[in-house]
Amino acid sequence: MTWDFLQRWYMPFLYITACSLVAVPLSAYAEAGMELRPASELGLAYGEGWVLRDELLACMIPYLLNLGAGIWLFNGDGTTRWAAFWAMSIGIARIIVPVWLLNLTDVTVMAKHYIDWNTMRWVIWFQDIEMFFLGIMAWGAFSRFAGSSEAAAAHSTYYAEA
Repeated sequence: MTWDFLQRWYMPFLYITACSLVAVPLSAYAEAGMELRPASELGLAYGEGWVLRDELLACMIPYLLNLGAGIWLFNGDGTTRWAAFWAMSIGIARIIVPVWLLNLTDVTVMAKHYIDWNTMRWVIWFQDIEMFFLGIMAWGAFSRFAGSSEAAAAHSTYYAEA
């Protein structure tokens, strides 16, 4: 068995799609173990599911697997490098967006930052689904352009012979 299939242009997109299938369940498992605090305990007006922001950020560590698509940036084929660039862009957005949302909506109580998990979990989980499908759509869109480079190479050899 050879490892030539790893050099294909679609591998970075396949990688981030596979990362979604692994990272999301790992994060959900870690999130299930978080301690929920009622608002009355924290002196807040509403909510029964407040969690420490830092605990929630720690649950998102599996999202760092998406950065592994950067391996293909060192590939010799230009199409694969471009695919790796777009896959890495999606992977970085997958990390930045939830962290931005959590920092935007936190509440400080006694020098600790809390998040209303009962509200925020739906936003984060929906973002996970969106990013999964964005990776698949980018894969499909890039496949349209990846096939057109071979035709251009054929024309250039024709003119070189004349």
